[in-house]
Amino acid sequence: MLTIGMAAVVVALLVGWVLLWVYRPEGPSISLLVLGCLAFAGIVAMLTILQVRLQKHWRLRQAEAVFLTGISHNLKTPISGIRAAAQALTSGTVDAERATLLLQAIVAETRRLSLRVDNVLETGRLEVERRATESVLVDMAQLLSGTVRDLRAVVQTQGGSLRWEDVEPIWVVGDTHGLRLLIDNLVDNALKYSERQPRIEMLLSVRDGYCYLRIADGGMGFDPDRSDVLFRRFQRGDTGRAGSGLGLPLARAIAQGHGGDVHVHSDGQGKGAVAEVWLPLAHGEQNG
Repeated sequence: MLTIGMAAVVVALLVGWVLLWVYRPEGPSISLLVLGCLAFAGIVAMLTILQVRLQKHWRLRQAEAVFLTGISHNLKTPISGIRAAAQALTSGTVDAERATLLLQAIVAETRRLSLRVDNVLETGRLEVERRATESVLVDMAQLLSGTVRDLRAVVQTQGGSLRWEDVEPIWVVGDTHGLRLLIDNLVDNALKYSERQPRIEMLLSVRDGYCYLRIADGGMGFDPDRSDVLFRRFQRGDTGRAGSGLGLPLARAIAQGHGGDVHVHSDGQGKGAVAEVWLPLAHGEQNG
């Protein structure tokens, strides 16, 4: 409708100007013709710019609506899990082994809920500041060890497996909170898009002057042609799993804010996915 309305305005202006130029008392004028053409071209350009901006605004509003729907679902899902586990624990009818599993589930769902909130807050902050909040020496090996410790309990609860070998300290300069959020989002993706029994492999090493992190899962995978789409805000994979579309864009923004990058790739549906993080080593670190 917007395009039709603008086209009608342009046609009406064109017809009116032609009639004015042809039937003016003094007769047609070349000067008036040139000025009319310039004015007409200016009007068309302004209407085109207006249409483009309105279309971009409309697409953004649609994306925001999808985002709000997704984030609402993402916040409700862990809350529902926590409530269900807590209700089962307070019923007094579960044995000790089941109670331990329920407590682990509560911890895992609380972690997911915290991650969702942190994603929204950090995305908003980066819109304003577009940089890390601090620059300190961060040992990525230690940071990963803490994540693996929490992740192992979640994976075991789901009957899956996690491969990880401790490594010597690997130092980068950056924001500890941001780097932890980057890792948590990639790990959360690996869990979310895994099958019922997640199989996750994590590797941390030094490559070509960078700190290199690889997180592989044996899950659902995705179409290789969609790898770039996954990094667009509010976009999600075509797996049907719920998501806000903030995790991967935020992870890449954090990595790029530290002078690095994040890439994901897959061989196709059902063939798992791999996330790779490259971060510059702190000054003085040796290349691998």
